[in-house]
Amino acid sequence: MKTKLKSWQKAGLSPTQRSLAWLRENGYEFMEKTEHIIPRVHQRRDLFEFIDILAVNHVHLLAIQCCAGDGGDHADRVHRIMRLPVARALAYYMDIQVWSFAIRGERGAPKMWTRRATPLTAKLLPKDSLLREKIEQGTWDVVNVA
Repeated sequence: MKTKLKSWQKAGLSPTQRSLAWLRENGYEFMEKTEHIIPRVHQRRDLFEFIDILAVNHVHLLAIQCCAGDGGDHADRVHRIMRLPVARALAYYMDIQVWSFAIRGERGAPKMWTRRATPLTAKLLPKDSLLREKIEQGTWDVVNVA
């Protein structure tokens, strides 16, 4: 029996393309790629040094840092964002997450692309913040995409 792949699980997509497809399938009406290439020096530039995609639905503003692979690259991005003062300031206004995609599956079963999402919003807020407390208790009524 063949498993029907979702649009973000198909081969040949970049992590950014996979993220945009996942967001589309999960009800985000507006999304924009904010990572740009500076032509003369061939460097990638993210919005505020870490945002690759901004997505909005009826209740949620989501900032995503996409990365390839699921191992050290994902953890490096998390640590880098945690050190950015601008990320701490933006955590009051939007949900900040790091996403990566990897091919996974049981032994002998078909391997499929899976998404790993690490929410950083609560960790970026001060420990005595009421918003952080509500997020950690699960009483903040924002759509959870993790």
